[in-house]
Amino acid sequence: MTPRKKLTPRVPKPQLLTEAETQALTAPPKPRSVADLLTQDFPILDWIVPDVIPDGCHLIVAAPKIGKSLLTLMLAIACATGERAFGAIKVRPRPVLLLDLESGDRRLAKRLTDFGMSTVPDTFEFHTDAETALAVMREFMEKHKGQSPLVILDTLSEVMGPKPRDLAPMLHEKRTLQPIQRLCADDPGASVLIVHHNRKDKTGDSVDSSSGTHGLTGAVDGIFVLDRPDRQQPEATLIRNSRDIEDATFGMTLKAVVWTFDGRSAGKARQAAEDRRIREQIERQGKVGHKLLALLKEHGPLTPAEAFELYDGDAKIQTVRNALNRLALRDLASKDSAGRYSAKYPLSWVSFLSWVATQTTQATRGAM
Repeated sequence: MTPRKKLTPRVPKPQLLTEAETQALTAPPKPRSVADLLTQDFPILDWIVPDVIPDGCHLIVAAPKIGKSLLTLMLAIACATGERAFGAIKVRPRPVLLLDLESGDRRLAKRLTDFGMSTVPDTFEFHTDAETALAVMREFMEKHKGQSPLVILDTLSEVMGPKPRDLAPMLHEKRTLQPIQRLCADDPGASVLIVHHNRKDKTGDSVDSSSGTHGLTGAVDGIFVLDRPDRQQPEATLIRNSRDIEDATFGMTLKAVVWTFDGRSAGKARQAAEDRRIREQIERQGKVGHKLLALLKEHGPLTPAEAFELYDGDAKIQTVRNALNRLALRDLASKDSAGRYSAKYPLSWVSFLSWVATQTTQATRGAM
């Protein structure tokens, strides 16, 4: 019996690449033409809240227990229903997903009832399980692609997960946020607002206020910081730092559970924040500073010697000179090339003098 020949499987011969193909695979990428870049059409920047919050992936940063979840819940309701955001600015309706990963169903239902929610659009959805939150987010954004969906993630810490031992904290944070940011980049008009806690150390600017490393702030399109210095007071400011638009600060007030803009427009809210900043600066001035501001508003511009002559009180010339210098450093007064000082307070002359006179009287009574 003739033994069978052992069959050897045929191995296809490798196809040799041409020299041009080999060079294409091994050559470094070539730089692109700036001329081509300048002729490229980009999607028009749109807004979640006109002139306040643009579309994209943003952090909402604030200290614990000052009302940031109330603020984002109010924003979610406004965007789902197409009503006014913060009692001031009309927004267009869009699909909204609220990932409330800290409250739970009972607490969220109570808050919605407190806001007077009666009719709710079908496109307003929620989810409270942290383990599946990111998967639900992806499915929601894919389902509503092209409809400018909005997702509010409250809070980031619930989906961060444990950091691998061999991974730097910055890389861990970037790897968490970058897939979320890409969901927005792949669908122009889609947005994600991510609630995050601030740092206990308040040194640095608003970008530095976010807890964690710069891996977080570098992976998003913008940062919004809700600053409420005193939990017992209703006044706060919303500070915007964005890659694509100018930075801005908006005055806000919390009444019961409702956040409102100080004014019926973004412009008025910005002016209110600026007025509040200047008032806070003036409040930090002593009796001499208050009185000199009034003199500059009424008689300026004045040199230190002229201000000293007009100053009716117990102060030395050096005290007046130092006080004028502090006013200039704090942007409450300006100094020209001749050494003369002028007040820069933006409110009306009458209201300014009335306010300063009240402060001076109170300071005098306190000293008696």
